[in-house]
Amino acid sequence: MKRSSILKIHKKLGVIFAPFFILSSLTAIPLFFRKDDLYSKEVKGLLIGLHNWEYGAKYIGIVLALALLAISSTGLFLYFRRR
Repeated sequence: MKRSSILKIHKKLGVIFAPFFILSSLTAIPLFFRKDDLYSKEVKGLLIGLHNWEYGAKYIGIVLALALLAISSTGLFLYFRRR
């Protein structure tokens, strides 16, 4: 496959899945402090539900994991195929 084709796929995957990755990151940060009683059990439940995608589609976590794998793979391919 040509470098330009991989680059297009890499860019599209990045743009499509970036909002989901950002939401996962933003919910993960406060979860590091879940045992410090900085927020209520309700907030903790909400953060866990959002982070684990329980409030989204049933298999969205698997789709996002595959997308992250694809973005990482195409990024590595592009890095090592530099001219």
